[in-house]
Amino acid sequence: MERKKRQRKGRKARTCPPIGALMHYNERTVRVFAEASGQRVIIESVDEDGRTFRSTVKWASLTALHDQLF
Repeated sequence: MERKKRQRKGRKARTCPPIGALMHYNERTVRVFAEASGQRVIIESVDEDGRTFRSTVKWASLTALHDQLF
């Protein structure tokens, strides 16, 4: 027997955000630095002391910026 593929209704397949894009992660504004495996990206952000650091997060955790940056 062949298995039938399930079709998602009303959902679009998520794609990786473009490299260099500014996005929101929790309460921070971050820059997408690189694509990682397993639907994850490496983001770059600045902490309270002004130091730049990188971390890996899932695509689903990122949201697009609105019309205004600040």
